[in-house]
Amino acid sequence: MARDDEKRKSLFDDDDEDASADELRLKAKKAGLAGGKEEKGKLFSNNQADSQTVDQKLADVKAMMDQTHQLYQHYFNGIEKRPPIEKARLLESRIAELQRVQLSTPTSKFKISQFILQYRTFRDLWDRKLRDKERA
Repeated sequence: MARDDEKRKSLFDDDDEDASADELRLKAKKAGLAGGKEEKGKLFSNNQADSQTVDQKLADVKAMMDQTHQLYQHYFNGIEKRPPIEKARLLESRIAELQRVQLSTPTSKFKISQFILQYRTFRDLWDRKLRDKERA
């Protein structure tokens, strides 16, 4: 219950962009998204990964996409003042990195391709709603 309250609180905070960028880096580090010393948030240290690593990283990126979708919904419903553009850019970079990794199993390739299709559907929805909101 307390964890849900913290999550809601973080969604409604209206901090400046520097603080939110620091929070994103900290959350990414905790989730295991930021690798190594100076890799600047890379998912994989090299372009190869085993299926367990891919599954874990994919789960982390899915959680990030769900959070981004929730933030966009808050923006469209008038709760947030600005769209989560920085969060969407970070998500886009993570997905691009997932696309570049060389996978060893067809199962991993399938999971990533299905996730990318889901992301593109969300991205099209977000873009369409943003255009509609700008017109109104």
